[in-house]
Amino acid sequence: MNHLAHFALAGRDPALLVGGFLGDYVKGRLTGRFPAEIERGIRLHRAIDRFTDEHPVTRISAKRLPRRFHRYGGIITDITYDHLLAVNWQQYYDTSLNEFSRYALSKLLEYRDHLPEDALKTAIRMHELNSLAGYSELAFIERSLGYLSTRLTRDNPLDEAAIEVTRHLDSMTGDLARFYPELRVFCDEWRQNH
Repeated sequence: MNHLAHFALAGRDPALLVGGFLGDYVKGRLTGRFPAEIERGIRLHRAIDRFTDEHPVTRISAKRLPRRFHRYGGIITDITYDHLLAVNWQQYYDTSLNEFSRYALSKLLEYRDHLPEDALKTAIRMHELNSLAGYSELAFIERSLGYLSTRLTRDNPLDEAAIEVTRHLDSMTGDLARFYPELRVFCDEWRQNH
């Protein structure tokens, strides 16, 4: 899952939300570099990623794409699922996506002293654009995959994947409808047990 899902699955705990964001920036062992609650959020981020990567439904979504995209199926599915979560937001949450975006991104900046420089730059840009609210636009998939294609060190077809994704959006919407409720239960249980 991508930023929107990680923020939503943190519940209303701002430190978990910050950790959910930092999960993409902090690698390796957690050794007290961040406050314990933020490190707990990073652990939740990692648990969400493992659950998602290993889930049979997300694997089905990734295999819907032509073979040349399979190596990047997890990345493409994460972006697509965040788009579909935004499109279907009201099925899962009572607050509007726009309101949640403003809340999550402002909370993130309240913890700016704990964000590494590259994470802070991204958080500021996201806040200025209220970017999570824009995830419901189809252009989000193309922009995100195009950006990610430039971040990978080897040649990749990510910048060409959006057109393929649009051909499978109906099927992937059904996949998300099966997968996301299970992920929410997993996260509720994880938060209770950790």
